[in-house]
Amino acid sequence: MTESSHSHNDRPIADPAQDRFGIDPFAQALAKSIRGIKSPEGTVIALNGPWGSGKSSAVNLVLHHLKDATDKEELTVVNFACWWFRGEEALALAFFRELYAGIGPTLGDKFKKALPKIGARLLKAGSVVSAGSDLAGVTAGVGNLASSAMSWVADFIKTDDTVEKLQGELTRALAEQDKRFLIVIDDIDRLAPDEALLIFRLVKSVGRLPNVVYLLVFDRELAEAIVSERYPSEGPHYLEKIIQAGFDIPRPRQVDLNNELLRQIWAICGSPPEEAIVRFMNIFYEVIAPEITTPRDLIRITNALSVTWPAVGGEVDRADFVGMEILRLFRPSLYRNLRSSKDHLCGTGDRYGRSGRDSEGEMNMRFLDAVPEKDKERVKRSLMRLFPRLESTWSNLSYGGDSATKWSRDRLVCAEDHFDSYFRFSIGDEVLSRAELDELISKASNETFVKSSMRAALGVIRRDGSTKAKLILDELNLHATRVAESDVGPLLKVLFEIANELDVESDKEHGFSFGDNEIRIHWLLRSLTRGRFDLTARSKLFVAASRTADLTWFVDFARSAYNDYHPREGKQPSAEADCLTTRSDAETLNALALKRIRAASKSTELASSKRLAYLMFRWRDLAADEGLEVKKWANTQMKLDAMIAVFAKAFTSDSWSQSFGDIVAKRNINANVDSLDKVLNREQLRKRVEEVAAKGGADEAARAVSEFLIAWKKRDAGDND
Repeated sequence: MTESSHSHNDRPIADPAQDRFGIDPFAQALAKSIRGIKSPEGTVIALNGPWGSGKSSAVNLVLHHLKDATDKEELTVVNFACWWFRGEEALALAFFRELYAGIGPTLGDKFKKALPKIGARLLKAGSVVSAGSDLAGVTAGVGNLASSAMSWVADFIKTDDTVEKLQGELTRALAEQDKRFLIVIDDIDRLAPDEALLIFRLVKSVGRLPNVVYLLVFDRELAEAIVSERYPSEGPHYLEKIIQAGFDIPRPRQVDLNNELLRQIWAICGSPPEEAIVRFMNIFYEVIAPEITTPRDLIRITNALSVTWPAVGGEVDRADFVGMEILRLFRPSLYRNLRSSKDHLCGTGDRYGRSGRDSEGEMNMRFLDAVPEKDKERVKRSLMRLFPRLESTWSNLSYGGDSATKWSRDRLVCAEDHFDSYFRFSIGDEVLSRAELDELISKASNETFVKSSMRAALGVIRRDGSTKAKLILDELNLHATRVAESDVGPLLKVLFEIANELDVESDKEHGFSFGDNEIRIHWLLRSLTRGRFDLTARSKLFVAASRTADLTWFVDFARSAYNDYHPREGKQPSAEADCLTTRSDAETLNALALKRIRAASKSTELASSKRLAYLMFRWRDLAADEGLEVKKWANTQMKLDAMIAVFAKAFTSDSWSQSFGDIVAKRNINANVDSLDKVLNREQLRKRVEEVAAKGGADEAARAVSEFLIAWKKRDAGDND
């Protein structure tokens, strides 16, 4: 494991103080054993461990504990970085060069040439003569032999000395030494199979040399597989003939890995808030920690998090994000299947009255078939922890709509509107950034800021055609309880003032969904006040906000407050906890609504309302006069051609239909004329519409009248698409 200050570098540690996984006691024991070997003669020690288990760190710690011996020149360490070289010739050359560089300087002039001679002989026998060009420090590079180097190598090769004689000379020279030599060959498992076998052959060929110890570092299972493939009759016995003692790197305790992993996650992602710690630790122990079994596994995930977390860190749940990154790195096939299964993973699976439960067989095939049998149950638990909807399939548990709301508020991966952020490492326009949300909440009492933010949001069109204002209202509704109680009043005032501006066609739901910004504001009002203020306090807040409210919104709100106490036939009055205002305030607001409509009818305010039709019907209901007042006003207005266009727009609506087999829905224009007689003279309107339409024209008003008349005629003919 790397030291904490370099947590994202895949570098082995070099000091016991950096050891977090209990490797150092083992390294101390091995160093002591190396020093304590009596009369070593080419003793070969193997240090075994799988990829990422910390073998190189163990070697560094062994050398750290041998430093006293090297400082006293009792020991010379020769580090052969075999993986730097590619190709058997280059590898063989480098091996003998490192031996010569490490051992040669301590031998006498007569004997220090014995080693390169042995190398030259062995290289010749192995048909790698060209790799012997630099055995004794000749400057020629591999593959670029200078003439002097060729001559030098030729002198060695022509000698009558046998390998046995040269070996004897070298043995005597080394036996006379007062020091020992440790030849460390690390990362053998990084080599190609033939290159790894070459290392074992070279060590074996040099033979037993006095005062020389080899430390070979590799993955034994991998090495034995290579040997078994090349030498089937030998199998593991091949290595046993070379290696005198083998040691396995001690596996780190899972608790140590967990503690270090937590430390690194919190250093990168920050520690979770107190209210989220339980969920974080549940996901940590069920999803994250089981995949981390070696120090290198830990480095892989921390390296990944250091890159991906900063991109979306403030927009997602840290536990879910780390869990998904774990799956991306260690179970990539499963991760890809999850990424393409949003419809099967998000929400509660109970939408539009359908159970939404997927079959167990389908979910097993989709998510578990590629998982090894020994891991299936654990991975299943992990997926249910991240995606509760799967519990309805695998455990017959179910969640209500309130759960889905909380998941969205917490920005979990199982929330439909946040799912994609975990796979794109960015947030799309379907999500409001946490920074924007936090600013809106912190400045909820700043009326100028809120107004400008909402108006600006109306101009931001998202990919689905709706505005950012819709998104803001949805997010505020989810996080309403975060708005300070002292800020609720000012925020309500702003919403009441600009509600009509926010009522835009593009933010209306279509198909099976329903809702518009007006309804979203109604939801927000209740979210801001329900459970936080008693009825008297709530009523006071709403009445105060109503004083400057837009006409249409005021009338609509007054109706909602009144309906809490006077619901439609067959329904019960709302409980006090759900009422918007007191009964007396509801009666007062209802009366004020009528006064405001009457006042608006005397100016252009009523006629210019986007919801003129609604206000006309409310006028009739509030006046309780069978529509006399509103009809009188309408009859006067119908004398004006411009108002015919206004009425045409007010009583025209759109709908969408899709025939079986069609991919694209068709837009239908409807004339809403069935109840017209309640608020105006229907026959008079039809006559005036035909008169104005006959005049023609290409402007918007003329088109509105023409569309309305065509739709009305189709309705008369029974052609109702």
